[in-house]
Amino acid sequence: MTRPPLTDGKQKGLTLVRQTILIAATCLATCAQLSTLPARAQTRPATVEVPIHEVDLSDGTRRYAIAIGVNGHTIDAGLDTGSVGLRVLPGVTDPAVTQEVGPVQRYGYAVGTTLEGPVVRSDVSVGTLHSSARWQAIRSIGCSAARPHCPVTHVDRHEFGILGNGLAGQGFRAILGIGLATANLPNPFQEIGAHRWIIELPRPGEMSDGRLILNPSDRQVLGFTPLPLADTHRTRSNDAVLSCLQREGGEPMCATTLIDSGAPGIELVNHDADGGWSEGAVARLTFGGAAAPEAMGVRFDIGRRAQASRFNVVSDPRVKGARIRSGLLTYFAYDVLYDADNGTISVKARSSYQDGVSAIGGTKLH
Repeated sequence: MTRPPLTDGKQKGLTLVRQTILIAATCLATCAQLSTLPARAQTRPATVEVPIHEVDLSDGTRRYAIAIGVNGHTIDAGLDTGSVGLRVLPGVTDPAVTQEVGPVQRYGYAVGTTLEGPVVRSDVSVGTLHSSARWQAIRSIGCSAARPHCPVTHVDRHEFGILGNGLAGQGFRAILGIGLATANLPNPFQEIGAHRWIIELPRPGEMSDGRLILNPSDRQVLGFTPLPLADTHRTRSNDAVLSCLQREGGEPMCATTLIDSGAPGIELVNHDADGGWSEGAVARLTFGGAAAPEAMGVRFDIGRRAQASRFNVVSDPRVKGARIRSGLLTYFAYDVLYDADNGTISVKARSSYQDGVSAIGGTKLH
């Protein structure tokens, strides 16, 4: 049977129905594709990059800082991968505009300095990344019982600066502890929405600043190798990795090791060292549980300022067993990636620099 011709009104109506069906089908297909993507891909936060600049104390110690915002006030905060939590000295913000959200805490550092004060909440920013975040408002400073002559005792309290080695008017008004260990205060980067970050410290003799990359892209994290952690639990007390310290011609000393941007030299803790660790001796720090010749690590010369390789043997009653504090060595040889979601620390070799340390060994760790 031959259908009668459609009127103009009916023709337009049918066209509209067909268009509606096509749009709905397209939306359904798009939604189906999105649902198959990983959650991170759907909600990936923007990458934020800020400079890391070197600050040299009058005694020659290298420190590193980034600019942060606390309640609208911009300050330089000491960048410390060996601690956890943002802690701020008095005078940076108005206490009247901060909200106390936690009790008074006492937090100590390896040098013996202790900081006390309540947990507060306010807006905190790093570059364009910002959110309401918890931090410690420091009310008093002191020394631990194990280190009664810590840097605090060498300076008037009003002239004390964090990471200032007890030198009057030096150091910072805040410390940004960005380790992944469990602490009484959360990691500040996680508080403001960072899931992972890359530390690229400026190195001696290089004119440019370093870089902090918050929420790096998948492309930016390619080529990083995870380090073997001494404790793989998410509730670990520190970010120690497994490594071995060995001078040329000597026996290796393997122990849990801290890589710490706030510690300028190398310390062998609670372990004797032979007389071969003199200035100029060639040594290496290798990652993993054994000092295999092909192991990934860092080659350095003892006592070289350009390598931050001053060597000390110390006793610390707060530490159980032997430990290595490797300081800046790893950061001079590698970019370091901290992944808070997975609780991992990874490294990627940097190019060599004049009179500096060098990355050595293979690309895989077991």
